[in-house]
Amino acid sequence: MCGITAYLGENAERELIAGLKHLEYRGYDSAGIAILKDKINITKTAGKITELEKIVKFDLGSNCGIAHTRWATHGAPIDENAHPHLSNNGQWAVVHNGIIENYEILKQGLKKEGLIFKSQTDTEVICNLLQFNNCKDPVETLIKTVKKLKGSYALACLNKDCKDTIFLAKNKSPLFIAKTGFQTFVASDIICFLGKAEEYYSLEDYEFCKVDKKSLIFYDKNGKKIDKKPQKLKNFEISNSKGKYKHFMLKEIMEIPNVLKKIVKEYKKNNFFGIYNKSFISKFNKIVLIGCGTAFHACKMGEMYLTEFARINASAYVASEYRYSHPLIDQKTLCILVSQSGETADTLAVCEMAKDCGATTVALTNVPYSTLATKTTYVLPVCAGTEIAVASTKAYSAQISILYMFAKHLQNELLNQNNDYLADIQSLSKDISAPTKEDFSTIINELINNNTPNKKDIQNVKHVFFIGRNLDYITALEASLKLKEITYIFSVEHPAGELKHGFLALIDNFSILFAIATNKNLLDKTLNGAYEAQSRGAKVIFLTQFELPEDTKTKFFKYIKLKPHKEELMPILSITFFQKLTYFTSVCKGLNPDQPRNLAKSVTVE
Repeated sequence: MCGITAYLGENAERELIAGLKHLEYRGYDSAGIAILKDKINITKTAGKITELEKIVKFDLGSNCGIAHTRWATHGAPIDENAHPHLSNNGQWAVVHNGIIENYEILKQGLKKEGLIFKSQTDTEVICNLLQFNNCKDPVETLIKTVKKLKGSYALACLNKDCKDTIFLAKNKSPLFIAKTGFQTFVASDIICFLGKAEEYYSLEDYEFCKVDKKSLIFYDKNGKKIDKKPQKLKNFEISNSKGKYKHFMLKEIMEIPNVLKKIVKEYKKNNFFGIYNKSFISKFNKIVLIGCGTAFHACKMGEMYLTEFARINASAYVASEYRYSHPLIDQKTLCILVSQSGETADTLAVCEMAKDCGATTVALTNVPYSTLATKTTYVLPVCAGTEIAVASTKAYSAQISILYMFAKHLQNELLNQNNDYLADIQSLSKDISAPTKEDFSTIINELINNNTPNKKDIQNVKHVFFIGRNLDYITALEASLKLKEITYIFSVEHPAGELKHGFLALIDNFSILFAIATNKNLLDKTLNGAYEAQSRGAKVIFLTQFELPEDTKTKFFKYIKLKPHKEELMPILSITFFQKLTYFTSVCKGLNPDQPRNLAKSVTVE
């Protein structure tokens, strides 16, 4: 979940810092660079890349280096645990994205050989193992070393005796290379190549590369040279500018209407659903949808849509649980894997498992060059454009939209109907409102001022709850997650029909409860749940698309009226409200919503 980059050319320090800034969404606990001149010079520090930039010496004049921005897995985010790591003899420097599962066993073995460890990381094992496995050929040393590693890794390495040379290795973590003229760029994400190159190479699992001034030399796991063809970079939409906005999160929320319009345009132009005709779908007796976090919530929406519209046996699962649940999948299973980045480790693991079981796999991803996109049989592009903020917003809305269209398409195919789902999404794009910070001020004041513990009265800690039924319950799940992610306010979500089964015991005068009700048939039932919470002291904020009687509205602390739309698409309108609410709440608390503590955008490790 870290970001690594490497560079060979001129002014290495500046190019490496620039590359790290593109990758900071992948982790921002600490950062560091290693420059190769007469020896390997390492500069690293806890904190964000701006802290590293303050202490880097830009006058070393080096042509070659590696760099890292960290999301901590093993060891606290302190200077000693920051990358790059250096072998005991100063021969090898390494930056690493991934997790080495057997590092403790390897570490104990190396300690017995007299090697000393200065950090608590799994990565330091790699550089000392490179020292221990010393061969005449550094590539042979690297291959010999990684054969002893269990887990995931993208590695960029320097060897003190190999001037202007970088060594790379990859397994289960993304790594890309771009060479243009005398410069070579290496990174965890091709976003680093923006404006630098027109094509790039993608390392596959158990592949290696030696980068020098003259060439890129690729090797397989046995050290045999292999040919690789570059891919065009210009086909991909890449943007890392905040534009007029202070944060990426707000920019990405505001882009949702245009994203929906783009989805309509791209799916109409390219007919991405063309393969999924009646003959194709008849091969399967069920569909499973797999995702993690926000992507899982999109999967839950997809499950509802496929079941209701297409009358297909569909089920959604959290990837990290599903892969260990001994699932019953086979060649009659269609497995849809949802991941914004296409690099989510658990989702990729389910993909491999599904393929081993004979299932047909479909990637619903926002990144066309991602590992997931290359591993699955088919791809449904999300078309949301680059999403930088850790908390997913526009990608989630896009995922829901595409799963809605997919379900409606299958309904047309299987039940001989003629739903114009493209028109539905086009219409939706016009109905997404843009509340301002002032529109949320009353709610934000409650969330902030009542969420600070009073040292004399611990009961002043605020409890925030979300309830809903059916699709609205899934919105409650996602809204609660957003509040946790970027405001650090404790929140819990619950089905509105289950309040009497334990949930009401949590309600008191210090509770805020959001009730979501966008389904007409379930409105009264959700209202009953809101009344139950309100009568027990909760401040109820009722969110709906329906006009309520005045005496009903006044019962609640706040009544929020959304613009009416088709009920099955209201989750996109309602979640946009909560995305903006949590964004403004985070900003009012003085937090950075783009980079919440302890989190990173792309979860490339278990």
